[in-house]
Amino acid sequence: MTAGGYWQEITSTCKELEALLQEFIQAQPLPLDEVRTLYLLTPSFAIPHIKDTPAEFRAIHNQIAQIFQASIQTAAKEQNLNLIKPAFSEAVAQAGLACVAPDFQSEGYNSPQILTTPTKPLKIGYLSYALRTHSVGWLARWLFQHHEQEKFEINTYFVNYKLVDDWLQEWYVNQSTHAHKLGMNGLEIAQKIHDDEIDILIDLDSITLDISSEIMALKPAPVEATWLGWDASGIPAVDYFIADPYVLPDSAQNYYTEKIWRLPQTYIAVDGFEVGTPTLRRDDLDIPSDAVIYLSAQRGYKRHPETTRWQMKIIKEVPNSYFLIKGGGEEESIKRFFNQIAEEEGVDCSRLKFLPEVASEATHRANLAIADVVLDTYPYNGATTTLETLWMCVPLVTRVGEQFAARNSYTMMMNAGITEGIAWTDEEYIEWGIRLGKDAKFRQEISWKLRQSRQTAPLWNAKQFTREMEKAYEQMWVNYISAK
Repeated sequence: MTAGGYWQEITSTCKELEALLQEFIQAQPLPLDEVRTLYLLTPSFAIPHIKDTPAEFRAIHNQIAQIFQASIQTAAKEQNLNLIKPAFSEAVAQAGLACVAPDFQSEGYNSPQILTTPTKPLKIGYLSYALRTHSVGWLARWLFQHHEQEKFEINTYFVNYKLVDDWLQEWYVNQSTHAHKLGMNGLEIAQKIHDDEIDILIDLDSITLDISSEIMALKPAPVEATWLGWDASGIPAVDYFIADPYVLPDSAQNYYTEKIWRLPQTYIAVDGFEVGTPTLRRDDLDIPSDAVIYLSAQRGYKRHPETTRWQMKIIKEVPNSYFLIKGGGEEESIKRFFNQIAEEEGVDCSRLKFLPEVASEATHRANLAIADVVLDTYPYNGATTTLETLWMCVPLVTRVGEQFAARNSYTMMMNAGITEGIAWTDEEYIEWGIRLGKDAKFRQEISWKLRQSRQTAPLWNAKQFTREMEKAYEQMWVNYISAK
């Protein structure tokens, strides 16, 4: 998948993986040591890249996550790890909260009032290996910057902290009330979080890192939530998955074990991005000045043949158009993959231009300006790349699906005030792509709307977003206190 282009091998291996997971579930109980248990969740990362069937996917994945947690907790008991939720009175004392209303009925932002009055900052723990020059690091920083630290004590747990020259990693260290530079021993990290008496633990990794999943399964904090780094992990110990009105359909709660906590507008917001000096020019790429340029900048594992076929149909129908393709992968296999589909769709391969990686994210963002239209991937959308595209005021075409990964661009466009380019069917994706390619005035109107949105849209108001997250944290704590 990382190489890109090996679709036949990918689909056959996916079927084998799903069959093995089903067989493993049916064979329970099986003895598992800690090392083998850690291998259970991460393979599921691949499946949403291949197909958009969240109810089917989570029916299997949630069972695997339950087995994972049970095995991890057994291993912890064998090592005499003492991770116990604070009792009610202890929890109130630790957080410095005084209950002012005895009844609590509603969840999330349906609640008419916060039921506790904080007299001491809530202790928030952020857990991640990616708080550095990484997509998670670029996006989470605004929450850290705008946190009201007189109300929230920010404890950052850096998993596998590396002593490298990474300015963003050091920024997170300096932005935290307490920064904990840790290794890769999940049991020790969980014990540290427990000993620090964290009230709410926020996981930014989900199943992208097995160690983070292990820590969350041990329940070192009384309230746990997953945010940003991937879809929900399905681990029973995790209480909440932070979302918004768009990024998950209304039916999603039927197949999530976590309570879906929907923020009122967007689950992510940024105040902007650093933009460098562009290194791409049309004449260097042998593209005429009056040509229409489409762009797709995604890693190899997001390349799906069906989506690529839609993209080729667009290129075919728009005269004097070119398609720039950028993203990590095996160079020859990616070229072979795109060229084969182009030939099948009757597109001259000379209209495809494969771009090398650039030295910095700031240069990558500057280079987005060469595109007239960006074509999103499906069933796994862009996330950081979508935000960067919208920030650079470039029109985007996305296909909305059912799963979290297939709705990221949708929620970001909605929260930027843009509906042009949102497709609900395969046919609409192609239609939007063709219309945007042929109508320069229409593209300019969208670009102007995106530029104006920087001053008004929720997507670009990280301070407001942070206040909404903080309200969510306070109410999550109320839920915990009220349940005692």
